[in-house]
This record gives sequence, structure tokens and C-alpha cells, in this order.
Amino acid sequence: MNAPKIPGEPERLGNYALLERLGSGGMAVVYRGERHGEAGFKKKVALKRILPQYRRDASLLERFAAEARTNARLDHPNLVQVLDFGIDPEPYLVLEFIDGVSLSQVMQRLLEKNEKLEHAAALFIVSEAALGLDHAHRKRDEAGTPLGIVHRDVSPQNVLLSNEGAVKVSDFGLVKAADNVLKTASGVSIGKISYMAPEQAAGDPVDARADIFALGVTLWELLTLESLIPPDDPARAAQILKDGLFRKPSELRPDVPPEVDQVVMHCLALDPEQRMPTMQQLSLELREIVHSAAAGYGREQLARLLVWLFPEKGWTLAAPDRPAAQPTADERASIVPVTPATTAMQREPPTAGPPPPVEVALERTLGAPERMSSVAPPPAPAAPRWLVLVAVLGVGSSALLLVTLAVVLGTFSYFTAQNRGETFELGTLTPNIRVWQGPRELGALPLALTQDDLTGEPLIAIAPGYSPEVLRAERLLELMRGPHPSYLFELDPQQVPDQMVYVRYDGQGIAHLPSGEDLGAVPGVVRIETIPGEPTPTTLAIWNDMGHEAFTLDLTRCEPTTLCVLSAGAVSPLP
Repeated sequence: MNAPKIPGEPERLGNYALLERLGSGGMAVVYRGERHGEAGFKKKVALKRILPQYRRDASLLERFAAEARTNARLDHPNLVQVLDFGIDPEPYLVLEFIDGVSLSQVMQRLLEKNEKLEHAAALFIVSEAALGLDHAHRKRDEAGTPLGIVHRDVSPQNVLLSNEGAVKVSDFGLVKAADNVLKTASGVSIGKISYMAPEQAAGDPVDARADIFALGVTLWELLTLESLIPPDDPARAAQILKDGLFRKPSELRPDVPPEVDQVVMHCLALDPEQRMPTMQQLSLELREIVHSAAAGYGREQLARLLVWLFPEKGWTLAAPDRPAAQPTADERASIVPVTPATTAMQREPPTAGPPPPVEVALERTLGAPERMSSVAPPPAPAAPRWLVLVAVLGVGSSALLLVTLAVVLGTFSYFTAQNRGETFELGTLTPNIRVWQGPRELGALPLALTQDDLTGEPLIAIAPGYSPEVLRAERLLELMRGPHPSYLFELDPQQVPDQMVYVRYDGQGIAHLPSGEDLGAVPGVVRIETIPGEPTPTTLAIWNDMGHEAFTLDLTRCEPTTLCVLSAGAVSPLP
């Protein structure tokens, strides 16, 4: 058990001190932390813990443990490594800490600078990510049986770039593996619609080729700095996935060579049988193009690009014209002898200030920039100084996961047209229950819906004196596909029911209570729990995709007997 927290001291999880909150995703929050040991030993790490509102959900706890099991099997320089897993006083995952940025942050910064990314950088990044994913796809258990690992959430948010040019794929939280028995029916999204392969969007079984499609979308967007599949328009996204009429990158950026177009379009084939067969093949083809066009491009060149893009980080690199050399005899004679370990252990370790924070940006919709020439490699800094490579887990799952969930059903409906005429019965054993579909009230139960009635929004059931229930889109689709498409709401009694709030917001953000608690992604529905003996929150803060507080919503007029619909800023009217 953890010792009681001392005022002024950082919170601890097991042997780790939580120093800084880095960001949150659909079900978890990530911190920069440290483990302290004897003789001044310190190890910087990233710690991932489940958000408070999900810690009582047995299925999510099992999914968290499944993520730990899967990550523990993987060991590759292009994957974020798992260092530890604990359950006391709550489940937490310890990962390597990367001092760097996500690929989505790089794309965002390029847009701000009105620049394009040089081809070699884009192809090198994706080829390195493909090597890490290939390792996961080919992983076998101790008996030699393939594990069938599929990431299922490959996106720019989950590709991390260290300040020394290392490329690492993060967040296997939605992974599919043979030893993960968990079914994703708990209401948490199973990926971002903008990067889903058609078979994944249809709810069909997926294999490694779904990740190839997602990485192909990532490469397309990295070259063009535009969105291939719109993240905020499920109907259009579904139609694009159905038709497969993807434009070649060269149609938006004429300097993209034909061989790059060919690789990208091979990854984006709608039929998995026609798609790039393996990540290994994808990496090989991309590296061949890089070597023919920019021989020698690698981590050092990528690191210099990051130094130029993010000067506020204070990263520096050694000058390339000063290679390391062995010390001369005179220099060796002048080296001070190493202090014996027994003496060092008796000394107080030197104090050091905390490292600069790592910003974890949320996904943003990419707009079309003006045409600019490729980014030239920045000049080498004058002062050589090597930094120690350390690592961060990017928030994986971005705060966009729950938002994505609300639109996934819109995509799925295109692939299940044969069931459109079938009705879905909604019943209840709870008196005075009313149901909403997103922000729109459907009315009292019982109700009958068809698939054409579904919008991709969750169903919210509310009754006086009972705890509200949310039926997420993923679960609704699973039930509709079952042999008896129906659902019976049976709410649990609750003296003071939790308040359900639907936040309408034209952007993408996160809802926070005044206490700082993260309630999840918006636009969408959030639950404000009532805690006996504690005052009910009166405001709700909405943070935008840059991590800044954009709006404060008034909760004083909300009633627990109804869904409270609030708008953050100017939003389009409800149809």
C-alpha cells in the first residue's frame, strides 16, 4: 500500500513519484514520473493510470491488464517499452519516457509555419514505424504460436519522435491479440474513424493489414498535410471508405514522385487481399526510395529537423564535424579516478530541477496549406551538447477516443445495409424512464428503432431516483447484429442521481471539473458523479485541442431528472 501523502510531496504510485500530468485519452491519464533508488539513483518514466470514472468497470480493468500483457511481450527499438505494471493501490502501467513530440505535433507545427515536410523525412518516419509494427505482428508465444497482435489505433498521435530522431509507436491499448480475452463492448472506442480500414469500420475481423491501411493514411496525410478521411463527418467518411476513391498524394503535392504514390495507394487498397502484404515489405520499399533520393537520411537528420521545428524545447545536437576520439596518453593521465561506490553511496545525491515538460497535443483536423517548397535541413547548432535519451508515452489514445466512438456507428451502417429494415426494440423495467439519442430526446420507453434511425450517438437513459445509463454506439451495434435485436434498460437506484451533460462543441476538446478531474472528450456526453457529503460542481471547463481552457459552462440550471444539453461557443443548430 502507498504511504499517506505528505503535503507538498508528489503523489506516488507504488515506487514511483508522479511529477507532471502529460495528457489523457479515452480511458487513462499519463504522467511524467520518477523512480528513486539507492545512492541517488533516478529513472524518468511515464506512468499510465485509469481515469477515476472507469476504475470500477471490470471490463476496462481487464483491458488495461491485457495491454500490459501484450506490451510486455514486445521488445523493439521502434516501440515504446513497458517497464513495470502494478495494481496497488490501483492498476498502473510504467513505460519508457520519450523526450520528444508526437507526429501529429510535427504536422501541426508545419501547418503553422506554412511548410511542407521533405519527402525523405516522411518516408523515414513511416518506414521506422512499420518496422516496430512488423515486430508486433510477427510476435509468437513461448510455444511458437502466432499471437496475432494488431494495434488497431495507428495514427499520428501514436507515433512518437524523440529529440534524437528515434521513431516509436505507442499506445497498444486497443490491441487485438490471441491472449487478450476482452471483448470491446464496454463503450470505449476501438480506433479513430479517420484511420480505420474498411473491414475494421464494418466490425469485421481484422488482421495486420488493418494497421497497414492506417499507416498508409498517416503517410498520405504526412505528405499532403490534409485529412484523407474527415474525422468529424461520419456519413462522408463512410462513403469515402465504401467508394475507395482516394486521391494520390501527387494530386495535392505535385513534387511527390510516382513511386511514392504507388506505395501509398498500395497501402490504401479497400480489399485486404490487394493491400501491401506486410509491414516489413512496406518498410523495405520506403527505405529503398529514401536511399535512392536522399542517401544517408536517418535519425540525425530527423533530429535536426525537430530542433528547427521546436526551438522552444531547448534541444541541442553535437556538431557533425567533431567525431568522438579516444583520449591521448596525456589526457588519460589527467583523468580524475572514479569515486568508489562505497564512498558515493554515503553522499547526498545532488539536487536537480525537473526537466522541461513535454507537451502532448490533441488531434486536430488538418486544413489545406498553401503550396511551399520542401523543408531544407536546418543548420547544426554551434554549441555541441548531447542530451540523454529518455522517453514519454504519447497520450494515446487521445482525448478524441470517446468522440470517435460516437461517429463509428455512422460508418458501420454503410456496411450492414442488409439489416436496415430490422427493428431494434428498447424496453425497460424502470419506471418513468426517458431516453435521449445524443442531445435529442427520443421520449419514454418502450421504443422501436431501425438502423436508419441511428446517428452514431449513444443512447442515454434517465429516470428520477435512478443512476443514469449510457448505451454506447459500439454496444448498440453489437446488439442490433444479434439474433434478438433488443435491449432492456434496468437502472440501479440512486438517491441523488449523477448528472448527465451533453456538451455541444464545434471543435474537439476535453471536459474538466473545477477539481481538475478529466471527464472525457467533447462533443459528447459526460457523467458528473454525485458524491455524498461533497458539494455538486457548478461549472464545467472545456479545454480545446491545444490544451487551453476555452469555455466555462454553467451547471447550476442542470436537473438530474433530465439530460442537460450545453453549448460551448457558437455551434451549428440541431437539425
